Amino acid sequence: MNPKHLVALLLLVGTGCSSMNNTEKDAIAGGAIGTGLGAIAGRGHPGAMIVGGLLGTGVGALVGNSEDREQNREKRFAQAQAVAAAEQARNQMSLNDVIQMAQRNTPDGIIINQINTTRSYFNLTTNDIIDLQNQGVSQGVISYMQSRRPTAVIVQPAPAVIYGPPPPPPPFAVGVGVGFPR
Repeated sequence: MNPKHLVALLLLVGTGCSSMNNTEKDAIAGGAIGTGLGAIAGRGHPGAMIVGGLLGTGVGALVGNSEDREQNREKRFAQAQAVAAAEQARNQMSLNDVIQMAQRNTPDGIIINQINTTRSYFNLTTNDIIDLQNQGVSQGVISYMQSRRPTAVIVQPAPAVIYGPPPPPPPFAVGVGVGFPR
């Protein structure tokens, strides 16, 4: 195989098709590289090119599959975070909910318990506090609302487990020695 043709083939294969996943792209690129290396190592022998191409395809597919799995894991993680945030936002109590409960003479303990069970968080401004006081919300409920500030929830994806070849066994030797007393 002419080296110029090999370089052109590698450049062409390296770009891949936009609809291909990493497994497919890397398998093609690995096959091309393996074929090229087989051609160089085997001095153009077709058998060496085939073996190199097959090995390169296999290695490329494994590498691409690993990349695809990582991307899928990140995508599922982002989706799970979005679903959790949407669920929490849907259950949140508003300032108006607290005001309505206070105006209906709901005991402070029940209002606070509702804030807890709905996992509601408040970032009260000065005007919010004045508004809550003017609407009859107790100081205890307002103080509790102030203590419920939103915090970032960070969910870590499970660590990737990569299995490689086992390490070589430790060196082991048996010997016989002869010694003389001193």
